Amino acid sequence: MAHSARSTSGNMLIYILGAIFLMGLLIVLLKGSFQEGTGIDAEKTLITINEVQRYGAELERGVRYIMQNGHSESEIRFARDTTDVGYGLITDRPERQVFSPQGGAVEYRLPPQGVNDGTPWQFYGDTHIPDMGTDGALAHSELIAVLPQVTESFCRALNQNAKQPIDLTQTSIVPCVTVGFFNGDFVDEPPERLLDENEIPNRPVTQACGRCGDGTYHYFRVLLSR
Repeated sequence: MAHSARSTSGNMLIYILGAIFLMGLLIVLLKGSFQEGTGIDAEKTLITINEVQRYGAELERGVRYIMQNGHSESEIRFARDTTDVGYGLITDRPERQVFSPQGGAVEYRLPPQGVNDGTPWQFYGDTHIPDMGTDGALAHSELIAVLPQVTESFCRALNQNAKQPIDLTQTSIVPCVTVGFFNGDFVDEPPERLLDENEIPNRPVTQACGRCGDGTYHYFRVLLSR
């Protein structure tokens, strides 16, 4: 009987020590989840990154739908309503409009709140991505979507998520100001190079975030490689 009591007492001590250890581990985890830049904040950033990347994928699919329906790359348009003169009018041949149900069938959406300064998505056809499409001396420009003026923290987190370790302490987007919004014209003689290839460890880059010479950060996604 004495042996049984000692055994029971020893088991109880193990249970108590185990419970203390688990409680301590739980406290550490809870404390870490409320520290700035971790836990809830990090989760919100990841949700925003996924939202931006998903929308980029929707835009890419919309471009592909239009081309699968027999339209050329120069016919693609990004008008969002009947007054958006920057990209034309959505009523102008809706079947070639990315944001028209008759065309790419992509819902036009503004950027997620807090990811940038509120500047809407922009679309360009005057820049080339190194190692993508037709490269070298005869390089062609790509059709890209750009989310301008994103925050530095978003930029760094997105590149990490996209596995693109671009050095954001250096200017990586060249140029920062492009020729103009895409209205069917591609600049191929020659196109500007969107990224400094010396700063890109993983190529080709279909999406990433870079730093301009003026210190601003911009996210881009290739919608059509040429």
